[in-house]
Amino acid sequence: MFTHEESTTLLDSTMDVLEGDLASKTPQSGTGILDQWLAELNKAENAKDISSTLEQLKTQLKSDQINTDELVQVLETLATQTAEFSTMMGSEGDIAPRLEGLAATLRSLAGQVGNQ
Repeated sequence: MFTHEESTTLLDSTMDVLEGDLASKTPQSGTGILDQWLAELNKAENAKDISSTLEQLKTQLKSDQINTDELVQVLETLATQTAEFSTMMGSEGDIAPRLEGLAATLRSLAGQVGNQ
């Protein structure tokens, strides 16, 4: 699994993608980050559900015809799973609050996608 430094770097990279100017990005912009997450999360027994949701997100982003309703649902599911996963991180360090921030950003993105 990740070292603290690797986790922090990947979380920062993920937030950069999610918080950037969505108008300048293609849906495929995030697939490289997804691949990095999947490579690590697939190694963890307690991350199977979140890995499955990330695979669904990747499939949606690579699709020629993105189904907005399905994408919103996948983002909302991922946000919930990320928030739940953060509770498994314990109270030490900054990973749990960073995951909670990521969950909030995913919920916000789902709202933005749903309102387009």
